[in-house]
Amino acid sequence: MSTVFLLTALVSACDFWPRDLEALAESIGQQTSGEATAWLVGGDILLITVTGSPLFQADPSELETQAIAIAEQAMAFDPAPLESMVITFYERSVYDDEDTAREFIFLVMDGRPMLQPDLDVEATGPLTPDEIDAVMERLDDTLADDQKTCVREEVKKRARAAGDPELLDPASVEFLTAETWSALDAFGKRLILTQALTTEALFACAEPGSG
Repeated sequence: MSTVFLLTALVSACDFWPRDLEALAESIGQQTSGEATAWLVGGDILLITVTGSPLFQADPSELETQAIAIAEQAMAFDPAPLESMVITFYERSVYDDEDTAREFIFLVMDGRPMLQPDLDVEATGPLTPDEIDAVMERLDDTLADDQKTCVREEVKKRARAAGDPELLDPASVEFLTAETWSALDAFGKRLILTQALTTEALFACAEPGSG
């Protein structure tokens, strides 16, 4: 998935050259006892890789905790506003089989890195309830109960209307752009569409008389 985010960044913000954050990478390498790289691409997407760290063999929950700590460290390191970050652990080298890599994707919301759930990368057809719930869970602390109900129902309705993201015309969704959309793989389209429809639903449910 790291390649997807890199391509998205370069297409949507081609004026921003990748920037090597050497000091951050060195700190992460010391913290994880591995070799680390940290690149800021597109101006607001941070890609971090860690190779050769003993943490690769750790229990999944322990590695997740470490990834969250790295994400929080990265937020404090660079004051530039971030949109998302991808942290990928490789056993020995970035040339390892991608199927064995352990990857964590964060979206930055309200200045905090929010770990995205491990969803079905092979899903097809309209967005699933699990995909919608994954985004809605991030809003639970910010919405009243009646707003949550309104937004959830709106997203479900819009997801049914949108159908399979692979067949979607991005022009039909307000917060999508054709260039960025075409650079995404199938899973990336599902993730971004869920976020876009949730944003649409938030605006719709804020209108007088909604809910």
